Amino acid sequence: MRGFFFGLLALLAPLSAGCDNTDACKAKPDCQHHGKCVADEKGVCGVAADADCAASDECKLHGKCVAKGGACIAASDQDCKAADDCKKQAACDAQNGACVNLAQTVDTACVKTCQSAGECVTRGGNCVALSRRHCAGTNDEKPEPDSPCAAAGLCTAERGHCVAASNEDCARSTLCKTGAQCAAKDGACAATEKDCLASSACSTNGKCGAKDGKCVALDSAHCRKSGRCKLEGACTAKDDACVVASSADCALSSICTQAKHCLAKGGECVSSGGGKGDVAGSKVPDKVGSTSISGVFGL
Repeated sequence: MRGFFFGLLALLAPLSAGCDNTDACKAKPDCQHHGKCVADEKGVCGVAADADCAASDECKLHGKCVAKGGACIAASDQDCKAADDCKKQAACDAQNGACVNLAQTVDTACVKTCQSAGECVTRGGNCVALSRRHCAGTNDEKPEPDSPCAAAGLCTAERGHCVAASNEDCARSTLCKTGAQCAAKDGACAATEKDCLASSACSTNGKCGAKDGKCVALDSAHCRKSGRCKLEGACTAKDDACVVASSADCALSSICTQAKHCLAKGGECVSSGGGKGDVAGSKVPDKVGSTSISGVFGL
């Protein structure tokens, strides 16, 4: 009987020690601060249950209210929104075990779409845009040059995408400066006829009309007033652009009067004399590139 009694004591001793260690853990600051309230078999204090985290400062301050892997983590937006970090720092979204401000965050999985489209964080399995910071690439008033905001006026985050929400968004964009697409319409920057008429696209390329939100050449009268007509004979409106349609177009151009390229062929003005009238190095300018007299005559 005595042997049985001592054997029972031997079995209960570790349990008693464990209880003592756990009580000691609960008395330590780490229990209140970090949820480390339960001793393991070696007597080390650690996080054992959600209740340990829920009662800790980690939950109150940082939204880390759930036990996982021996630590307290932020597992839900609800826990983050109730925490002090949400109220003070706008860190109200649970991500990778912590509360963060997704509007100021870039996910590693979204780096490419972040730069090209401002879609910088993962939500529902997709990369999305949540703020002007994402669309502009910075919190500064001036957007990053390669951002959707600077390039196309897409400065406002709506429903996960960067859009042009106002004419102000468009006004400072490259699209406005180069293509007269300065008015916000249906989430994008679009050109109006008034803007097209006042643009270099009109004076240089005869693209003085507006179609589908872009400046295009709709009237041959506009083409004939353009630099492209005067220089290279692109004086007729066709398929939304000014083109060389006839030798009569060529006759209106400097490339005819100065370089003797007066015959329309294949959409260009060429020499009618088998090369006799050619000027060394003369060439009809790239239709997409800049137009200048020096570009044609090597000046």
